[in-house]
Amino acid sequence: MTRSSSSQPDWAQGLGPSGYGIFVGLVRAYFEARGIGIDFDVDSGVIRTDLAEPATQSAFGLLNLAQVCRQADRDAWRDVVRAHFDTVFAVSGGESVLRVDVHHFETCRDMLRARLYPLDITRQSDELVCRPGPPGTLEVLVLDLPTSVRTVSRHEANAWRIPDDALFEIARGNLIQAGALPVTAVEIERGVQLKVIMGDPYYAASHALFLDRYLACDLPHGALVAIPKRDVVLLHEIRTVAAVEAVTAMLRITIGMHRDGPGSLSQAVYWAHDAVFDELPYRIEGETLRFTPPDTFLAVLESLTRGAQWS
Repeated sequence: MTRSSSSQPDWAQGLGPSGYGIFVGLVRAYFEARGIGIDFDVDSGVIRTDLAEPATQSAFGLLNLAQVCRQADRDAWRDVVRAHFDTVFAVSGGESVLRVDVHHFETCRDMLRARLYPLDITRQSDELVCRPGPPGTLEVLVLDLPTSVRTVSRHEANAWRIPDDALFEIARGNLIQAGALPVTAVEIERGVQLKVIMGDPYYAASHALFLDRYLACDLPHGALVAIPKRDVVLLHEIRTVAAVEAVTAMLRITIGMHRDGPGSLSQAVYWAHDAVFDELPYRIEGETLRFTPPDTFLAVLESLTRGAQWS
């Protein structure tokens, strides 16, 4: 489908009509210069290359790249686009990182990682090895390469003859073994504190898969969790009635971070309890944010409110 440069699809919002046209032109020019044919689905913001093979990931979403450009001076966009795709097509021994030798599992074992992606990653490939993450996300099996991250295809995983659950256990274990990330305490409102986990531009949000390593043990009511983009986790340990203010504050922060990116992941704030992530629903009416907690979470808030009154 052809779209005029003055009409912007959702993934390109914020670039501006002229910026959108420039951005699309720069992306096309990059692949033309490399002599790589592409199928550009402008509506979904996905490029598929003529390098497609069953054992490679050869589709690229443009949302993150568009978000990076939106935050940069327009004069720098050409360099941003080139650097982004040069990383993907980094050459080692004459081979693109898309064609890493994955025939022998032991050569890949230490590179396996578990990484959270938004659900729309499935637009780029139906060959993913994945399982449900927190609502609205997928836990995906990837290879952590020196200059990039690439997904493992179903074709590749099947050749290893190892059950998916075992692969994900190895992948999570490798991510944990890479080390805990720095945690910063931030007071977002008086008496309302967040823990902010950052320090890895690709995997920080994926540390939400093992929150027990970042949360205190004595949390009978669990915690509030947000993963607005791939490089951050926001946490609030539910101990007092301050959780009421924390929910709304976290929602506003999360919505803004997800909108701006790059690496947008989830607009949700979750209630993490008993090894479960419950999405806390809300809606936006004009400029008003309306939080509509489920009965189970409302009961927790009411018990905390009663406790505050009795103390």
